[in-house]
Amino acid sequence: MWNAFIATLRALTAEYERIRTLQKKKRGILVALDMAALEKLTAEEDACARAVERLEKERLSHLARIAEATPGVTSETTMEELALLAPTDAVHRSVLAAGHGLGALVKETKEAAEANSLLIEGALMAVNRQLGRIGGAVVDPVYGSGGAERVRHLNKNFDFKA
Repeated sequence: MWNAFIATLRALTAEYERIRTLQKKKRGILVALDMAALEKLTAEEDACARAVERLEKERLSHLARIAEATPGVTSETTMEELALLAPTDAVHRSVLAAGHGLGALVKETKEAAEANSLLIEGALMAVNRQLGRIGGAVVDPVYGSGGAERVRHLNKNFDFKA
C-alpha cells in the first residue's frame, strides 16, 4: 500500500508538470491573443484537471488504507510526519522526496495560474473598454452610491452636412 501511495504521488507530480508546461504555453498564447490556440489549450487543461482529480481520489484512498494499518496517521498528518511512520528507510525517503517534489510543483503551478489570470483580467478589461467605445458607452473605474458601476453613454453628434 505504501508503494501504491508513492506511485500515485509520482503520477500526480507528472500531471502537475504537464499543467506547469501548459501554463507556460498559455502565457504566450494570452500575450499573443491567439484564441484558437487558447481553445485547444483549455481542452488539454481540462483533461489534466480530470486526471488530477482522479489521482487525488486515489491518493486519499491509499492514505485511508495506510491510516487503518498505521497508528498515528490522521487526516491532519503532514507528509513529513507520514514519512517518519513509513515501515522502511527506503519508503521513508521515497515518500519524503515525492511529497516535497509535489508540494513545490503545486506551488509553482498555482503561481503561474495566478499570473495568467491577471493577464486574462487585463485582456477582458481591454475588450470591454473597446466594446464600450464602439457602442458609445464608457464604464467609469469607480462604483456609484448604489454599489453598481457607473456607465455613461456618449452622445455622438455626427454632422452629416459637412
